[in-house]
Amino acid sequence: MRRVLVLSHTYLQPAHRGKLRALAARGLEVTVAIPQRWREPWFGRPIDVAWERQGGLEVFPLPAHGMGSKGDLLKTKYGRRALKALLRDRRPDLVQVEEEPNTHAARQVFGAARRLGIPVVLFTHQNVELDQGWWAHWKQRRMLRKLTGVVAGSDLAGTIVRQDAPNLPIAVIPQLGALAPHEPQHVPHEGLAIGVVSRLVPHKGIDNLLQALATLRGAKWRLTIVGDGPERERLEALASELRLAARVRWTGGLPAEQVANLWPDLDVLVQPSVASPDWREANGQVLMEAMANEVAVLGSDSGVIPELIGDSGLVFPAGDVPALAAALEQLSNHAARRTLAQAARARALRLYSDDAIAERTLEFWKQVAK
Repeated sequence: MRRVLVLSHTYLQPAHRGKLRALAARGLEVTVAIPQRWREPWFGRPIDVAWERQGGLEVFPLPAHGMGSKGDLLKTKYGRRALKALLRDRRPDLVQVEEEPNTHAARQVFGAARRLGIPVVLFTHQNVELDQGWWAHWKQRRMLRKLTGVVAGSDLAGTIVRQDAPNLPIAVIPQLGALAPHEPQHVPHEGLAIGVVSRLVPHKGIDNLLQALATLRGAKWRLTIVGDGPERERLEALASELRLAARVRWTGGLPAEQVANLWPDLDVLVQPSVASPDWREANGQVLMEAMANEVAVLGSDSGVIPELIGDSGLVFPAGDVPALAAALEQLSNHAARRTLAQAARARALRLYSDDAIAERTLEFWKQVAK
């Protein structure tokens, strides 16, 4: 295997390309195709990208329709002629499309590559069964059974794929790696410095965290909330109602490079996501980054969170405010927190670094593309 083409809007941010750079460092010619123009949901402004090459990694913008706005995410697709020309020009040994199987983009890339006889691997985070109607489900199942393989972002996602394609090779590997500093830096401070990096929407459970913190009035703590969304006004009002406003800092949405500056100031990262029949937490990227930076992690048992944390952090039942408060109390102990933070970093270096994820991905590609 010499040439690989990856297609995904995820790699619009250069900070997310660590896995691809690590694959290129292994002697592969890696082309990543990303939408030429995209509307970033966190900031609401369009992003324009240009062609570039970094060693063995080529970043190739493709015309895309839909621009990634939240309502059109499932309908976003690449320009047909540009996609066909890219496939014919690069002639990759394998294509990995990192979009969900129910999206136009995934089906489009699969069809175009299949017509040229190129093996296709799909990456999916989808960890709940969607009610999409029998016809859409039939088309999705048909595509899955013709893929060369699937990389699932969690065991739950892999289980759902196996229901539709029991004989398909599947590997469970995170989509992105975490950049680990050589020596994590921590700024001395008083009390427990807690952080949340999240969209401010109901299923992220930020209200539960505020309610849990309201029971820790004797403890010294401060909370930094990074992110924005439709729930911000309500959550700010809740913090005021609980008399926590003076201890809570709201930064709004920040780009990835600024989020990286947050880790030295934090003792604990909390991901208090809740669960529902049609949603579970599917993306634990921020957890992996915190772990790599030797920050203790605390998360609910929603979706992928407990898989990522393992025994290197604390997990509580989703929506259980008293259990969340008890876990925060436990992490107020410096020695206990330090032990977990060190275990979290060791786990991240072993499993979630760009190199570790690139190596596991390449092994799977070689296995399925024989």
